[in-house]
Amino acid sequence: MTAKVIVGVDGSDTSLEALRWAAYEARRRHAELRIVSCYTFPGYGGLDGAVYPNAVDLDTLKEGADAVINRALRLVESIDPTLVVDGVAPMSSPVAGITDAAERGDEIVIGATGHSGFITGLLGSVATGVTHRAHVPVVVVPAKSSALAGDSMKKVVVGVDGSPESLHALGWAYDEAQASGAELDVIHAWIYPYPVSDSSPREVRKPMEFDASQELQASLDSLKPRMAGGSVKVRSELYEESAVDALLEAGKDADLIVVGSRGRGGLRSRLLGSVSRTTVQHSHCPVAVVRGPET
Repeated sequence: MTAKVIVGVDGSDTSLEALRWAAYEARRRHAELRIVSCYTFPGYGGLDGAVYPNAVDLDTLKEGADAVINRALRLVESIDPTLVVDGVAPMSSPVAGITDAAERGDEIVIGATGHSGFITGLLGSVATGVTHRAHVPVVVVPAKSSALAGDSMKKVVVGVDGSPESLHALGWAYDEAQASGAELDVIHAWIYPYPVSDSSPREVRKPMEFDASQELQASLDSLKPRMAGGSVKVRSELYEESAVDALLEAGKDADLIVVGSRGRGGLRSRLLGSVSRTTVQHSHCPVAVVRGPET
């Protein structure tokens, strides 16, 4: 199970929604909760291109970050006073501060947008940076999420394509469904590479559809060790459309969408796959991006 759930907050409404989701997630997974609020030394650019420090009291900035954490701690206590929770306010860029707070076995939760103001703007573009950099699962909670019902999650959707990353995401999604008592929908998308009219014989697509069904079944077979003693209802479905369209369609009434990241170390580990990136951008429910075990 998850050791800690790390959540980034900046005082914005969206970050507080992410905090609520993270609190429920920590309760589901019997994990500790760590709240992170970052602040940075302000500066301004000179005409010579250099960056010079601004005359702002760092203690004041630190006090602002601490105030955000204290508010967040009170909110968590109102949700579940039994949760083990702490807060940290590193003087760091938000992306580094949030990702560095996570260790192997942890999970990060972050809002999709935030605000700039007294404390350095934490979310929004930072959500992309955290998802690119983190080597633990990252759950991105949209600004107006349709799935903040706490422990009442009913449906988790995960996309598979047979890659090691997607199989790792599938295992994570199964554990999430089991922890929340939700059903798990496993989907696989395929597209025939040439336009086919309704009047064309279906036989031209059958071989690809068969291969897609075999790929989906192979992914489901990888779950058998988990399913042996589990009670999760697992459904599967093929979609003849793009992976992103399939995930968003299946996720219309979902509480969580899970996708694998394509990163494979080095420079590529910082590049989020197009499917996961686009799904995060357009989903109306939280999206978990799960890296493979080797990344």
